[in-house]
Amino acid sequence: MPTKRNPIARVIDSVSPILTMERDGLVVIALETRWDEQGPAYLTLDQASQENVIEIHEDGLGAVASVEAQTGRSPVVLFGGDTLVGGKQNRIVNVTVWLQAMAATSIPVTCLEQGRWDPGVSATFRSGPKADLNLRAALSRQVETNARWAHEAGDVAGRFEADQGSVWDAVDAKHDRAATTSDTGALHDLYAREAQDVESLERAFPCPDGTTAAAIGIGGRLVALELYDRPATLRRLWGRVIEGAVRAHLDHQRLVAAGAVPEASHRFPDRGALDRLLARTRSAQRDANRGPSVGQGTDVRFGTERITGSALLVDEHLVHAEVHRVIA
Repeated sequence: MPTKRNPIARVIDSVSPILTMERDGLVVIALETRWDEQGPAYLTLDQASQENVIEIHEDGLGAVASVEAQTGRSPVVLFGGDTLVGGKQNRIVNVTVWLQAMAATSIPVTCLEQGRWDPGVSATFRSGPKADLNLRAALSRQVETNARWAHEAGDVAGRFEADQGSVWDAVDAKHDRAATTSDTGALHDLYAREAQDVESLERAFPCPDGTTAAAIGIGGRLVALELYDRPATLRRLWGRVIEGAVRAHLDHQRLVAAGAVPEASHRFPDRGALDRLLARTRSAQRDANRGPSVGQGTDVRFGTERITGSALLVDEHLVHAEVHRVIA
C-alpha cells in the first residue's frame, strides 16, 4: 500500500476512468482520482494575470534560459509547458513551479523563437498557448536527464535546463512539416496559423465533471498522462490541455503524411494501455530524483526507457504531475 511518504504513488493508485472520447484518431480519457486531501490554494497564471497579481519579465542579466516572476498577494503556479509570449524572445516554462506570494523567483525557460532578441520591445511577458505534447515530451526528457547529471555533480543550478539547440531544431522541423515559415523562427507563428483547425477539434472534447487527470492517445498509443490536484484547476486549464494534445495530433498526422511514421491500424489504444502507463509511472518512483523546486516545494524527476515525467509536491501534496511516453 502507498504510504504518506509516497504521494505520487498514492494518487496513481486512485486513478479511474470517467469517459473516453475520440475524434479523428485523437483519444482523450478523462480520469478522476479518489483521494481526500485538500492542498494549499493558489492561482493559475491566467487567473493571476487577470487579477494583476503577477508580472513576468526578462531577468536582470538578460539570460535566454531564465525569466523572473514577481508575485503579489497570492501564490501562483506556472505549469510545465506553459508558454510566455513577449519579452526579447518567446519562451516555454521548463518545469511546474509554485511561486510564493510577494516574492521574486527566477524561472527556468527555453527559447521558442531563435531569430529574435529584441531589446526595443516590452520586457514583460503574457501567457501564450500550451505547447504541443511532442515538444513537452522532448523537453521533459531533456530536463530529466540533465537533472540526474546535475544531481550526481552537485550542480543545483543545472537541474532544470533543457537542450536549447534541440528545441530550436524541433521548432524548425515542425515548420517544415506544416509548410509554414516564420521570420524569427517562432513556434507561435505556426500555432497562430493552425489555430482554426485546433479550435475546431478542441470542441469535440468537453471536460466531464470531477475530472482531475487526462490520458492522451495519438496514433493508436497512449502518449501522455497529466494529473492535477483538484477538479477546479483542471476545469480551468482543460482547454489548454486539449490544445496541446490537438497540436501534437496534427503534427503526428503530418509525420504520417510524410511517411516518417506508419499510419496506425487502429484509433484506440488497447484496453491495457492505461493500466500499463500507470504501473510504469508508479514503478519509476523508486528511482525518482527529488530536490528543491526553484519555487516552493519539491521537484520530482523520474524516467525509464518507456516514460519520462515530473511532479511538483508542496507540503508533500501532489500539485501537478506529467508523464510522457518516450518515442524511439
